[in-house]
Amino acid sequence: MKRILTITGIRPDFIRMSKVFEKLDENFDHIMLHTGQHYDDELSQIFFKELFIRKPDYTLETGKNSRNHYEQLAFLSKEVIKLIKRKRIHPDLILFLGDSNSAMVSAPLFKEGYRIGHIEGGMRSYDRRMPEEVNRVICDYVSDFIFVYTPLYKERLIAENKDSKNIFVVGNTIVEVVREYMPTGERTKNYILADIHRNENLSDPEQLNHILKYLDELGHRTGLPVKLVKFNRTQKIIRKHKLLKDKKNIKIAGPYGFLEYLNLQYHAFGVVSDSGTSQEECPLLGVPVAVPRNYTERPESLENGNSILIGETKPIPQMIKRTLDFFENYSINRKDIKWLGNGKTSEKIVNILKRKLK
Repeated sequence: MKRILTITGIRPDFIRMSKVFEKLDENFDHIMLHTGQHYDDELSQIFFKELFIRKPDYTLETGKNSRNHYEQLAFLSKEVIKLIKRKRIHPDLILFLGDSNSAMVSAPLFKEGYRIGHIEGGMRSYDRRMPEEVNRVICDYVSDFIFVYTPLYKERLIAENKDSKNIFVVGNTIVEVVREYMPTGERTKNYILADIHRNENLSDPEQLNHILKYLDELGHRTGLPVKLVKFNRTQKIIRKHKLLKDKKNIKIAGPYGFLEYLNLQYHAFGVVSDSGTSQEECPLLGVPVAVPRNYTERPESLENGNSILIGETKPIPQMIKRTLDFFENYSINRKDIKWLGNGKTSEKIVNILKRKLK
């Protein structure tokens, strides 16, 4: 039986990989390595419990042993390869998902001669301020097999001189997860949910303050409280610069497990998020999402009316007007979310690997 090693380390990737893990366990000798990039219970273990993800075979402590991007990569590059050799794992394929520093370790593994597979390949924002953009480009470059969510991502990879025979359009792994845990009942729509955590919006406190002013004014205009999801890095900047002073409409909330957060998105009047995941989950939930970024790696979400870009530093009245127009007039049907796939992504990935790893 062929042996596949999966390397995963952050909250969104555990969620997206949950069904893939199950299929790999059923069809391969599957070894699961948790890098520990997100290591506390709020950001890791709770998702294992909620989504019935089995215990990893090996767990590193990347988050505890490194404080920033380059330390994480240095720790992973050494410790992952040492573990594989010490435990004599001998994988036929090492499989990654996404664009975190855990996926970036694909580069030193490639140099050691291992075959690499990448789920979520071909995404491009073309915004080089994003550490994730660098990670995903490099992981794609060293991968033998690339699983992409949409035909557009395949076209981008072909334009980057990747062999089309090893690029597979499989749909989005998030669809089958959200469908299984879809909230039900009438949406309350009595608050706005906000999630601001990307590097582009946190590198300058003034820029973060601009977005917080916009959120505060959005709450004032709608008469609804704004629930700002707690992210440690965001909170440190807010506290250091006292950015929530006089912003009475914003309340810090969470952090949340996956099921609770899915429910929060479902019942929101609208979501304001710089997370790429929200541009996929919210359309499945029938919820509008405004994205405070200048670029996105998910253009299909914009093209199908699932989300809008409102910019990072545009005038607040302009951001408010665009957001309210979008939230108040939002509607969506099945055709608008067809780009996300049919909910059989994990099965497609496993069937392709069974053919290719003979």
